[in-house]
Amino acid sequence: MFQWVTEMNVIGLHSQFLSGIDYLKIDGKVIAVSVVASGRYSNNVNYSDVLVYSGQGENPALKRKQQLEDQKLERGNLALKNSMEEKTPVRVVRMSGRRISNKVYFYDGLYLVDRYWQERGKFGKLVFMFWLKRIEGQPKCTFWEKCEI
Repeated sequence: MFQWVTEMNVIGLHSQFLSGIDYLKIDGKVIAVSVVASGRYSNNVNYSDVLVYSGQGENPALKRKQQLEDQKLERGNLALKNSMEEKTPVRVVRMSGRRISNKVYFYDGLYLVDRYWQERGKFGKLVFMFWLKRIEGQPKCTFWEKCEI
C-alpha cells in the first residue's frame, strides 16, 4: 500500500507522476508496464478480476481546454494496445478513498489487456477503453473491496 504516487515511483512500481499509464520502449515499440486506476477519469469501472480502464488524453477535469479532441492511439493508449498484441502483463495499482486524508494506493497484481475499443465519452469525444483481466493464480487482493472506491 502507498499513500503517494511518489512512493511507487521510488520503488519502480509506476514511474509516472501524473500519467495513469506507464510504459517503456522495447525494441522500438512502446509497451505498457503499469496503470493506476485513481478515479481521475469518470469512466474507470472496477470488478474483482477485471479493470475497464479509460485511455489517456483529453480529460477536462484535469485541464482547462477550450476545444477538446478525440483521444489518439499514441503514448499510453498505444502502449496498452501493444501490450495486448504482445501479451505482456501490466501491473495494476488501484486507489481507494476519495479524500486526501483517506486515499490509499495498493498494488492489485498483474493483468493482461484483453481487448480495447473506442466509445463516446462524457463530453462527446471518442475515448479509448481497455479491458484488463487479472492473471489467474495470483493471491487474491480483497483490500479494495473493503475500501470506499
